[in-house]
Parts: sequence; structure tokens; C-alpha cells
Amino acid sequence: MTDRPTLDTWLTPPYVRWSLRHTRELLPTERIRRGESVTQLRDAQRDDLLDLVVPAVEGDATVRELMARDRDALVVLQGDDVVAEWYDAAMAPDDTHLVFSVTKSITGLLSGALAGAGLLDLSANAVDYVPEVAGSAFGDATLRQLLDMEASFAFVEDYSPGPDVVAYRHAAGWYPAPDDAPQLMRYLATREADGPHGERFRYLSPTTDLMGWVCARAAGSTWAQAVSRYLWAPVGAQADAEVTLDREGTPRAAGGLCLVPRDLARIGRMVAHGGDGVVPAWFVDDLVHNGNPETWARGDFAESYPVGKYRSYWYDVDLDPGVRCGIGIHGQLLYVDLDRQVVVVVLSSWGDPDPDIGHRDNQLLARTIAHALA
Repeated sequence: MTDRPTLDTWLTPPYVRWSLRHTRELLPTERIRRGESVTQLRDAQRDDLLDLVVPAVEGDATVRELMARDRDALVVLQGDDVVAEWYDAAMAPDDTHLVFSVTKSITGLLSGALAGAGLLDLSANAVDYVPEVAGSAFGDATLRQLLDMEASFAFVEDYSPGPDVVAYRHAAGWYPAPDDAPQLMRYLATREADGPHGERFRYLSPTTDLMGWVCARAAGSTWAQAVSRYLWAPVGAQADAEVTLDREGTPRAAGGLCLVPRDLARIGRMVAHGGDGVVPAWFVDDLVHNGNPETWARGDFAESYPVGKYRSYWYDVDLDPGVRCGIGIHGQLLYVDLDRQVVVVVLSSWGDPDPDIGHRDNQLLARTIAHALA
């Protein structure tokens, strides 16, 4: 790349490949500090796993071949063993990478950790923690509706990007903002209603930013400080992470997390272990066993995934019974197979932000590895 991207171009080819590894050089971020101790992972790598054949949507390909298609990093854990790891030539293992909406899954786990600490009542309403949204579309939304993407408001999640996403990214600081553009908190507090809550799954990213605001209020700190205290330090992360901020310092709890790949695997390991004392076991059990297939079937992704559920910002997209995923645009995947105790992290920098085929191939890649390890 001969020139640096700007906020106008950073999410477009060819810049996106550089941008996702250098996000803090483009946007303000807040540090998410690791703790004093690091959870050690054993190196037990098997090169044969990279040569497994994946039944990819457009034809069989090896894991290695799929990773070479605009994918940046692969980490596979079985228990505490790193059994496979792969990095693009331009990415080092200690580089941070933007994970987009996998951030939502982290916000979901933070909600569980705060509930376990007695700081957050998941049966409450959003206005109980953030009275600023009274009178908006969120005024009568419950936290459970936020966590399961069953809150409804006027917004179209179109990554082309459509006008709603452009305005949202102005507010979040991801695009250069007009002088009259609201910042993120004001943006959330002025969303207009679009039908009742709780009737169908509506994938609307600002929902999670509001949940991040709720978590910060419940914790009495910033979102990043809460993630550090309740997740990053307890799981034994090896490196500090960071989250992007708007012009007022509000984090993008829906999509702004940047981290090193092994730390995302450590988060997955914690979920695979049933919360590991970091997140309550009941919350992980609920995440795995609950979610509403009926609201999903009426929802935004039913065409891509006719059978599915969504709970606390984690997906069940009909892979295997014990598999739950965090999924982000431009090719991010956190795949947790609780039955097999396998965690797969795939980080990517696709030029097309949201291709169904690419997401499905990521999932098939992870499933192929998990089945081989079983």
C-alpha cells in the first residue's frame, strides 16, 4: 500500500486489509488493560490440521487454501492446547485486529459478568440504567430484548453502506462527521420507534451500543474499564486490547474491539469451560440453551440461516448442538464447540463486508477442524 487510508476510505479495498490491523492509528481508542497474570496456553500444533479438506460452498478447499483468501489469522484451541495457528505474512501474532461485531459477543459476556457480580438486573428495562433514552424507541425496551436483538427501531443495517449505517458511523466516529451530526449517546437517545419490541429478531447494531452504555452505568466505569476488570484480567489475557471511541469518548460496544487473536481464543475457552468463574455458569447455560427460534424465523437472517437462534449476542446457526458463535463483518469468527471443547478464531479482511458464502465457509472451516479433533 503506497498511501495511508483516511476515514473516508479505511473500510474499502485495498485499504481495509491494513486498516483492521492498525485501527488505533486511524481512530481514537480506549485501552482495555490485561491483568497481572496470563493464562498459559500449551503449544501442541499439528500441521496436518491446515491440510484438512473443507466442504466449502463453492468447492472443496484445504484450511490453508481458505485462509489464504483474504483471511489474516487462525487460532485453534483444544482444551488448553493451541493445536493450529496460521498468520498472513503481513500479520504478527501480537498484532491487534478489529473484530467488528464479535465485539457484541464480548458485550454480552460482560452483561453476564456484571449480573453475576450483582450489578446488573437482566430483567430490568434499559431506562432503569440509562434514563436518557426515555421517550425514544428504546424507552420501553427490556435488557433481554436488547441482548437478543428483539428491540425494534427505525434503522436498516445495510453495509453498502446505506444511509442509516452512514449516519450511525458518523455518530460513532468511524466516518468524518458533518458539524451537525450527533455523537453516539445522542444518536441512541433519539432513535424512533418502528413497531413493537419482542416480535422478531432485528439485527440492529446500535442496540448493542446501548447495552454497552447500560453496562458502563452498572459498573460505574467506562465500558473498557469494565471489560478489563470483569473479563480481560480474569481470563488471563496476554495483551491489552482497545475499543474505538466517538468524539466524546463513548465506545462502540457493538463493533469497535481490537485484540490479539490468542486473547479472543482465551475468551472462547472461558465460554467452553462454562464461564470458568468469570461469567456465571447459569449465564453460559442460558446462552447455549435458550433463544427464540420463532422470532428468529421471522427475523432478518432467516433467509441466510433458516434454522437458528440468537441469545445474548451469540449465534446458533444450526452447525452442531453445542456450537455457539460470535460473527463480525469482513470475515470475523469466534467459534466455540462446548461439546468437543474446541475453540476456533478466524480473523479476516474481506473487501466485501458481508458475503453469506464467506461467513458460511468460515463456519465450515471451523466445524471441519472441530470434527477432526473429536
